[in-house]
Amino acid sequence: MPSESGYRRRRDPLRPAASSRRQVKWLLRPALTQWRDVGLRGYGFDGLRRSGWRGFNEDRDVAFVDGLYGTGLRLREWSSVLDVELPHSQGRRLHRAWLAEQCIKGAKEGRYYWVPRRALQQVEAYMDPIEGSRAEVVARVQRRGLYERLHGLRIVVGHNARAGALYVEGRDGPVPIALDVLTHDERQLLFRRTPAGLEPLWVWLSINGLPKKPYSWEDTFAAANERVARAWAQTHQVVGGREAEHGWEVRPCPLWATPHMLRHSFALRWFSLLSLVEEQRVEGLSEREAADLREQLGGLWLQLAVLMGHKHPDTTREHYLEPFTGLRGSYLMELLDEDEQAGVDALVRAFAASTGAALDPIQSGAER
Repeated sequence: MPSESGYRRRRDPLRPAASSRRQVKWLLRPALTQWRDVGLRGYGFDGLRRSGWRGFNEDRDVAFVDGLYGTGLRLREWSSVLDVELPHSQGRRLHRAWLAEQCIKGAKEGRYYWVPRRALQQVEAYMDPIEGSRAEVVARVQRRGLYERLHGLRIVVGHNARAGALYVEGRDGPVPIALDVLTHDERQLLFRRTPAGLEPLWVWLSINGLPKKPYSWEDTFAAANERVARAWAQTHQVVGGREAEHGWEVRPCPLWATPHMLRHSFALRWFSLLSLVEEQRVEGLSEREAADLREQLGGLWLQLAVLMGHKHPDTTREHYLEPFTGLRGSYLMELLDEDEQAGVDALVRAFAASTGAALDPIQSGAER
């Protein structure tokens, strides 16, 4: 219903999951980097770090956001991983990891997902025993002996990666427990003994050293959006002082992010890349031969559904990427002359020019 001013009320942009198709947004990598640097790392839109910035847990938040963007996992899934479930960043650009059944929304079994090397390196930096903020938090809690006071702890004494199982202390010796059956609450109670004291296996820790609850990440995104909006307003007051002088309305900050936007962005990148690969596969084949090859190798939407963890390809097509289905074919082939990332960005911009669904980074005052 229109408001008194005659304009239809806008949906809260921070609302992540129940977005209608028209509210679906994607972030280009430059826009995500800018949002991350301003909202999570204390920089301004001029590229300079703000004075007085205290970036405690900055490495944690950056690693978490890059992980969401790189894996396409849901917020609850990525926030629930244990350190023993993450691969090492050495070697390949993409590493396969197992997502436990109890971490997946409505799943009856676990599944594999892919983690980019850069995302893993960010997590490893956060967990670095010397320079990472996680070790600092854990050490502070260990000195106070707070972990030992927690109730219902399970002490992990071993891990069998091939079997997907942990071994926890029992009265008669180690007891095996499958990682797939551990719920979110049970995962938060898993600890190991170290020379300095107990340490949680849960990767993402709050400032008090306890596992950071999945829902609390929404607050982290909201706080980052507020910082971005404030930095935007401050920049606009300086650059657009004439507008404020004349009483013109200052438009809202055009840069913001939610966890689900990062999942949509993941889907878009892989749609673009798989589309290009598919076009190369079927080039020179007859229509029937191309159809046979797609059936044999698995169609584009089936591959995307696997990457997204959807039970049916229609979910991926209808709720994530429907607007892009018309941009396949010769247009995508033209992007092969560009760098892979530049090609993906060009595809996004082609759609964004007509719909405004993708967020670009904000240009500085001198570039406007």
